[in-house]
Amino acid sequence: MCTVACAVAVCSGLFDAITPDLVMASIFDRSGNYYAQFYDSNRSPKRKRFSLRTSNRKEARRRLTDFERDYDNGQFDPWTDDPFAEDSDSDEEKTGPSTVGEAIEAFCEAKKEQGRTESTIRNYRKQWRLFRRRVGEETPLDDLQSSDVRSFVYDSDVKATTGANRYRHVGAVLRWCGHESVIDAVEKPKTGDKLPKALRPDELRSICRAAVKDYREKRLNGGCRSREIVWIVPALRFAYFTGLRGSELARLRWSHVDLEREQLTIYRQKNGDESTVPLIKPAQEMLRRLYDGENGDTFVFRSPGCDPEERSARRFREHVSRKFAEWRDEAEVRPELTLHSTRHGFATRLAENGVSTVAIKSAMRHSDISTSMKYVHMAGKRLQSEVEAAFA
Repeated sequence: MCTVACAVAVCSGLFDAITPDLVMASIFDRSGNYYAQFYDSNRSPKRKRFSLRTSNRKEARRRLTDFERDYDNGQFDPWTDDPFAEDSDSDEEKTGPSTVGEAIEAFCEAKKEQGRTESTIRNYRKQWRLFRRRVGEETPLDDLQSSDVRSFVYDSDVKATTGANRYRHVGAVLRWCGHESVIDAVEKPKTGDKLPKALRPDELRSICRAAVKDYREKRLNGGCRSREIVWIVPALRFAYFTGLRGSELARLRWSHVDLEREQLTIYRQKNGDESTVPLIKPAQEMLRRLYDGENGDTFVFRSPGCDPEERSARRFREHVSRKFAEWRDEAEVRPELTLHSTRHGFATRLAENGVSTVAIKSAMRHSDISTSMKYVHMAGKRLQSEVEAAFA
């Protein structure tokens, strides 16, 4: 009598006999760039992946179709062949950048097409420029070794956090260029799980008082015009009540504000998308006090002498950041706090009041919920310290 195991074995054998070996191919998106994946259960490894060197899905699909056709015709094997190797008998130009200097230009151009912000692209250029100085601008990408990246990332003259930043930016460029094997062979630096530096309400009040004091002294001495400095105070408080980034604060216009629906629209945020932000009562009251009948294209926060409709978001952020640091030191609050701490303070306040991680993610417009979880952890640590202080 045949056992269940025998029946399974027989059925499996019949299935294998009537089912041919299939090689499946697919594309997938990783950080805005498309990759091909071939799968064959009889090969080792079973999956073979490589970059399609494009951020356009339609072009990626076309290239994958070409590779599939060549595979079926025996002209290409992803497990052994270089998918973008030059054919000596072909007059076609080589696809993608070939040198270290060309790589960053092509990468940044692709990121612009994806809608990435200028500050994001600038950070990639900064890290790649340092890497380029080390390995040489004319060095072919094909000649790069993992040791080149490792020595750059693990430079003894930089901190671990800087090394991790180098790893992330340089790795993104190499993966986009199809040289992921170079970066994948380098271990990612371990920096530890650092909690955000969140601004507390009492610290915000102290900084704002220092700002008002600074304004009054300068006015008495003729060092500034009316409302010249003090306009930054409502900007700082508004950032704390909404969680806006410095660049988002800079681009905020009255046309983005909808007091009836109690929300404002954020354009050109960090990931290039548009989003809405809820306006809580303190933020609404601030806007009502600030509004004096200006047209919709006018910036909400600005100095009296600036252009009301045109300015550099980067320069605005840098200026407000410098003044924040100046008043922070004058108020003698924690020196590690920055303008971005207002955003951290907003999220931490939500977490301390029992707001769910999902709601924090939505309010902060995080792309990954793990980022939102940091504020929940921080709220828990603060609660523990307060409980311990009560019994000290």
